[in-house]
Amino acid sequence: MQTQRLSDFLHKLQYQMLPPQAVDAAKMFVEDLLGVALAGSVQAPGKIWRQYFGQTRGRMEATAWIDGLERRSCAAAAALNAACGHALDLDDVHNASITHLGAVTIPAALAVGQKLHSSGRAVIVAIAAGYEIGARVGEAINPGSYHYWHTTGIVGALCSAVAAGKLMGLDREQMLSAIGSAGTQSSGLWQFLEDGAMSKTLHTANATLCGLRSAELAALGFTAARDILAGEHGLLGAMTADNHPEILTRDLHWERCALLSNSLKPYACCRHTHSANYCAELLRRQRVDPEHIVSIVDYTYRVAANTVDNPNPATPYAYKFSGQYCTAAMLVYGSLQEKAFTQEATSVPLVRQLMSKVTLVCDPELEKQYQADHNRWPHRLVVTMDDGRVLTQQIDYPYGDFNNPFNWEFEHQKFHSLADGVITPERANILAERIAHLEELEDVNLLFQGLSRESAHPVRPGRLDYVTNGALRYE
Repeated sequence: MQTQRLSDFLHKLQYQMLPPQAVDAAKMFVEDLLGVALAGSVQAPGKIWRQYFGQTRGRMEATAWIDGLERRSCAAAAALNAACGHALDLDDVHNASITHLGAVTIPAALAVGQKLHSSGRAVIVAIAAGYEIGARVGEAINPGSYHYWHTTGIVGALCSAVAAGKLMGLDREQMLSAIGSAGTQSSGLWQFLEDGAMSKTLHTANATLCGLRSAELAALGFTAARDILAGEHGLLGAMTADNHPEILTRDLHWERCALLSNSLKPYACCRHTHSANYCAELLRRQRVDPEHIVSIVDYTYRVAANTVDNPNPATPYAYKFSGQYCTAAMLVYGSLQEKAFTQEATSVPLVRQLMSKVTLVCDPELEKQYQADHNRWPHRLVVTMDDGRVLTQQIDYPYGDFNNPFNWEFEHQKFHSLADGVITPERANILAERIAHLEELEDVNLLFQGLSRESAHPVRPGRLDYVTNGALRYE
């Protein structure tokens, strides 16, 4: 039974089974999501979620990643952090499964870890296990399910249930029940894109709550479907007829775990635009003048063409899912951070004119490459200038892809560019330094000790020599 085999594999995971590079990757993903969530907490959806959970009462068990680093109940902190972590479209992505695993795994792992006073190593194990089930289930249903189903919302309950279950010490049968209960609650539809609505953050928040609930119920003896994933009436078949249950248990080795095939985002928009964005950035470095462009053809694979071919986005959020806008904005502004998606930025006449010159085309050769390797998300821009020149740029793996990964210096720059405006740079420095030593913490609460606004005895501010100030830069 596929679900049982995968559950047993996750249940047996211990820290020493993880390769060192996976531990390093987990720490980078924690720092990345914390920065993204802090910045997301001051965006419109984040403010609403803060207001919503500000009305809750309960034990102050875990840290909410907001300006005061205030304490909330475990469930409230986890859901709030999951929502804010997905508000900017800057959180990590697993290519082959088309999932944002960090936003639905790390908030649960850290919140439950704080509640239970778990070690840093235990939290890293929980993160690794949560990423693994999410990646495998997402890959088993995609790209077939992607037209209707937001994969992060679908796998999120599974990720958070497994992460919580590892920290709670669920036994073999309890872990299987936690997965069963999480799987039956999976949900998340793409329809919100038509309205530019805030539902994407609801998907991560709700998935996290469903996962925590599933683990807690399992600990009390609550049973669930034993083959929720690959059973006759299970999740994979419900998502798409084009499902691949064999992926659930293919190559069950931690040396090739999902942490090692996960990617980070330098641009605050849909990941399906990123190779095109990087093409545009490289062309801009060649001093291509947007005012002298006659046409741009963006050749890509079918999933990208279906997802981001939007020449007339009707809402501010829709611009993040418009390949036409992202390419034009990169050529004009040289940046796709959050300020590039404001109403002011999206209304600039030069950008609007350039958008009308961008055409997305599903290219058979690039589609073949994608089908051969779902980790490869290629774009090729062909730019025709008014002097007759034709410029071509292709990118298969944009910066941040696990095949072209961030280094720690860039990650620290990204983290500080996001966090420093929400918490003080001194607190951000301390937080980054502690994350770097996460596996050494005996109690994960030490990660935030003394940093909250309500702390009676804040820690002494410090700095890290490897953190640099200024705008994001990379080569």
